Formats: sequence, C-alpha cells, structure tokens
Amino acid sequence: MEERGIFILIYSEIKNKAINLLAAAFSGVFLYQAAFGVWEAHISRGLYILFTLVLTFLIYPLIKNKVNKYTEIIDLGLVLLSCLVVVSFMYRFNYYADMAGLKLESIDVYLGVITVILVLEAARRIVGWALPIIGIVFIFYTLYGRSLPAIISHKGYDLNRVISVVYASTDGIFGSVVYIFSTFIFLFIIFGTFLQRSGAGMFFIELSKAFVGRFTGGPAQAAVVSSWILGSVIGSSTANTAITGAVTIPLMISRGYKRHVAAAIEAVVSIGGQFMPPIMGAAAFLMAAFIGVPYIEIVKAGLIPALLFFLSMIFMVYLEAKRMGLKGMPVEELPNPWTVLKSGWHSLVPILVIVVFLLRGNSPSMVAFWAIVTAFLVSFVRKETRMTPRDVFETLAEGAKSSLIMAVTAGVVGIIITAIALPGLGMKFSLIVLKLSGGSVPIALFLVMVASFVLGMGMNVTSAYLVLITLAAPALVEMGVPLLTAHFFVFWASQLAVITPPVCISAYVAAAIAQADAWKTGWYSLRMGLSIYYIPIMFVYIPFLLWQGTAMQIIGASITALLGVLSFSAAMQGFLLTKTTLMDRGLLGISSIMLVMYGKTTDILGLAALAIVLFIQYLRAKKEQLKTASP
Repeated sequence: MEERGIFILIYSEIKNKAINLLAAAFSGVFLYQAAFGVWEAHISRGLYILFTLVLTFLIYPLIKNKVNKYTEIIDLGLVLLSCLVVVSFMYRFNYYADMAGLKLESIDVYLGVITVILVLEAARRIVGWALPIIGIVFIFYTLYGRSLPAIISHKGYDLNRVISVVYASTDGIFGSVVYIFSTFIFLFIIFGTFLQRSGAGMFFIELSKAFVGRFTGGPAQAAVVSSWILGSVIGSSTANTAITGAVTIPLMISRGYKRHVAAAIEAVVSIGGQFMPPIMGAAAFLMAAFIGVPYIEIVKAGLIPALLFFLSMIFMVYLEAKRMGLKGMPVEELPNPWTVLKSGWHSLVPILVIVVFLLRGNSPSMVAFWAIVTAFLVSFVRKETRMTPRDVFETLAEGAKSSLIMAVTAGVVGIIITAIALPGLGMKFSLIVLKLSGGSVPIALFLVMVASFVLGMGMNVTSAYLVLITLAAPALVEMGVPLLTAHFFVFWASQLAVITPPVCISAYVAAAIAQADAWKTGWYSLRMGLSIYYIPIMFVYIPFLLWQGTAMQIIGASITALLGVLSFSAAMQGFLLTKTTLMDRGLLGISSIMLVMYGKTTDILGLAALAIVLFIQYLRAKKEQLKTASP
C-alpha cells in the first residue's frame, strides 16, 4: 500500500514536470515563429492543435474532480491518439492538397473523424458541453441538410466530403481561426502573463486608487480605471474580473457597497478591456484579418466607443454612489500618485512599446513579441520583480496553460465555420434576418443581438464573434450597414451573455470573490452594463464614432454621443442631481434616443429634453437642501 502511494507521488511529479515542459515549449515555439517567421501553414497550425490537445488531456481530467488509474489511462490514450492524428495530418498534407476535390482514402476519413471527436472532447473538458453540442449540431446540419425545413435545407454532403474540408485541409480545424489564435492572440496571452509577473498588475490598481480614489464612489472608480488599463492587456473579461476584483471588490465592500453591487460593478467594468485599444482582447486582430484593413485602423475605430463605455461606467458608478450616499476614500488611505508612478513607471513601458510598434505598422505578432521582450526587461528595474531563468520558464508555461480555455475553442469554431460556409448557411441566415426584419435595420439589429446572446451563452466571446460575423454580418451589410460597423456591432453584441443571466460568467466570478448571491449579482450587472446594449446601436447610426468622417464630424458626434450615454445612464440609475421621477426617466429616455439618431433636429430635441430634466432636478435638489437645512 505504501509502495503504491510512493508510485502515485512519483507519477504525479513526473506528470507535472512534463506538463510544464510541454507548456513552456508550446509558448517557446510560437514566440520563435513570431521572431523569425511562421512555418508552413500545416506545420504551424498542426503544432498549435497538437500542443492544445495534449496539454488539455493531461491537465483536465475525463471527469471533473475525479481522477483514478482508469481515467489516467484513458487520458494518456487520448494524448497518443492526438499525436497520431495531428502528425498524420502534417505528414500527409501534401497528399491532401493533391487530392483536393477528390475522395479521400478510408484511413484518412477515420483519422479525420477521430480528430473531430478529440477536438470536441477537449472543448468539453474546459468550457463545458454547450460549445461541443453546437459543433455537433452544425456537423449534423452539414451531413443531413436535405432533411431540414426548406428555409435552411441544402443537398447534404457525405462524410468523406465533410472530412476532406474539416480535417484534410487548412479550412476547418486547421483553418484561419487557428492561424489567428496562434500568431496573434496566443502571443498577447503570453504577454499578459509576463506583464503580471513583472508586477504591473498591482501597479495599475494602485495607480487607479491614487488618481480617482478620493472622488465620489472612489473604490468603484478605481475598479473602472484599473480595468480600463489592465483589461486591454489581459484580453479576457473573466481573467480581468479575477485579477482586479481580488483587490477592488473587498475595497468597495469595506467602503459600504453591498456585496452583490461591488461584484456587479467589477464584472461589468472588466468587459471594457475587450473594447479598449490597443489590444481589445482578440477583436482587433480578428477584425483586421477578416475585413482586410491595417490593424491600426481597427484600433482607431475602436477608441471612441471604448471611451464612451468607460465614461458611462464612471458616471454610472458616480450616480450609484450618490444614490447610496457613499463617499470617496479618505485621503490618508490613498497612495501618493507620484510615489506610485516613481516606483512603477517602468510597467508602462511595454504598453508604450505596443503603441509605438503599432503606429509604425508592424504586424501584431511582431508587436506582441517585442512587448513580451520589453516586459521581461523591465522586470529587472526592481529587485523583487526581477525574472530569473526559472521565472521565465514558469511564465512561459503559465501563459500556455492559461491560453487553453481559448485555444480549445479554435478547432470547434473552425468546424462550425466550415459547416456554415460549405452549404451556404451564411447566405440563408442573412435571408432569414432580412425576411423577419422586413428590411428594418432596428429589427435586424435586435435579431442579431438575440442571436449574439444565445451563442454567447455557449461560447466565449471570441468564438461567438467569429461565428456571428459569418452568420449575421452579411445580413447587416446587405441592409446598408458598412462592413467595419457591422463587425464592431457584432463584436460588442457578442459580449452581452458575459453579464446577462442566466450564464454571465464574469458576474459569477465576481460574486465568488465578494461572497455574494450569484443570481442577484447577475441581474445587477445587467442593470449596470446596459450601455453595452446601447452604445453599439449608436455607432450604427453615427458612423463618425468609428473615426469615419472629418475631424468636425467626429468631434460633434462624440459630444452628442457622450450626452446621449450620460442621459441613458441617468435613466437606468434613477438618479441625476437627485432621485428621478417617472417623468424624469421618460425625458431622459427620449433624450438618449434622440441623441442616438445624430442630426440637427434630433440633437436639438435630445438636448432640450436633457436640459428640461436638469432644470427640474436642480429646482428639486435646491428644495431638498432647504428642507434639510431648516430646523
């Protein structure tokens, strides 16, 4: 019995070392390609899928929280199968290229089916059943389309044809999604781990407290600003919630915020990092690749909407604090801004490197590589953050392991996109949207938002965005929405499920940190984050917000949009200068709607409605002050 225990310990130790070695090698291989050039497509993409599958089956057990010798044997068997099918793909790729359009041999069909099953199983282990089920539904749609209702039916494809695209080409599992993930997104995930290891995370949080902590709702304002800075670099709303929330949520609770309110604020503001240039999570790279425009153009287009989101959140937090009678943090508890800057200014250097390299027109992969190198170098500024070779190894391994939650979706999304493209479902979906909307853009936008919410419950936001641009963007473009605007609308809409019950993953993470009721947190995060529903509609009707127009048009649109966002925020919070009445809310709602439309008449009406509310509220606030002052 004792010998068996020793054997298990030795096995676990060897397994953990093998995982770390493989994970560090995973990061190292793609850093090497970023520095010296990407290898042939089938080799590079094959390695990305191979590392992802092997690490997933080694780290995530067959049955969650249940590991025994039988599950270990199954996992090791799946590791060997993964090596077999992916190495076969890389080795036989030239043959597959020659056979394009022709029937594959039976052995290749078997290899392809096994690969599909492995990819679906890897996704199930990390992100749950929803995404694999969606993938399976789309596979069956491709195979049995002739049996479906006429509106979505097609002639159907046999298994050989489906596998020839999904497995034996660079269009399915090993398609463009894997290319984007491996050359852009993966590198920025590694960058995020290097930046965290260099001590930047706490620096950004302390800097936020120093500059905004003293204002009304100071702890919550610090959450907004730290998520603003850190979220763009991390690229994951859930990770942002976990990292910044560990500091800001307890801080908010200690200053009088209810637990579910503190959790909801952090969950919502953490989404903003996905919108904020220069990195924007993964969206900037994906849009640049799919639209075919320079990366810097996406960054420019995303700036004003992102600023509108964060300004709306600052205002929402301010109004929430005023409504609850909460003050800022005491000055004596705040760090000195200049002391924080003096001790951690070097943490800003990697961000500046990203901006400079982007402005110079470098590729995202090269930008990420030099940002990683810079994050490593700045760690030497302070003795306590200095990275040793062991630290570098562990950071590379950590980056690879933290990327798996996104990496496993790449193959499944590749399958789904193939299933959409092969029978022309994208065109059919566009026709359905056009038919149901009756040519009305507002109704079409609503339908796309509904689709975004449903897909968002089963996928991470990047995956949902990729599927939606294939399905929904063509319909919006067909109705006259510019391509860039359609992509931005779909991307913003794909964030809805992150804070909207019943799924709202970021809200659940924040609730766990706050020890709050998850359901109450989810509904409150929906209320706090309603601007995510509102702002995308604005840049559909006001294209100048995406930096499309003259300087005066952009400035004018930005001002009216900001006033519209503030009106909308006040209507949602039920507070402006004082508590709002039903009439106040109605006028604020009219103001926000009018200011969305962007035109002289609508702007005048919107501003007039806002001015009326401000005047009424001013008189009411004065009256309340006199009542309070009287003995």
